[in-house]
Amino acid sequence: MNKNLMMVMDNQMNPGKYSKEQLIRNASEAAVDYSNAGEYLTSDVAAIVDAAAYVASYTNNAAIEYWLDQYFEVTKENKQDYIDEINKEDKQ
Repeated sequence: MNKNLMMVMDNQMNPGKYSKEQLIRNASEAAVDYSNAGEYLTSDVAAIVDAAAYVASYTNNAAIEYWLDQYFEVTKENKQDYIDEINKEDKQ
């Protein structure tokens, strides 16, 4: 699971859980991952995560959903797995 995308989704599901600074830091980390794409992420996937994290650090809107949908379409990962993991963490 992508930790940067996990925070984006968690922020969508639990507004206010993360501070503006945490969201900006997450976007910065995603940007570093994008610049290092190829080590463990493809460039396309890293770009999507970078965009989602960037948008999440500045707003909470439909643009985030677009990037989340793009991520799951490209990676073929299961969005429900992320939701389940977030819900599991919230219960701890």
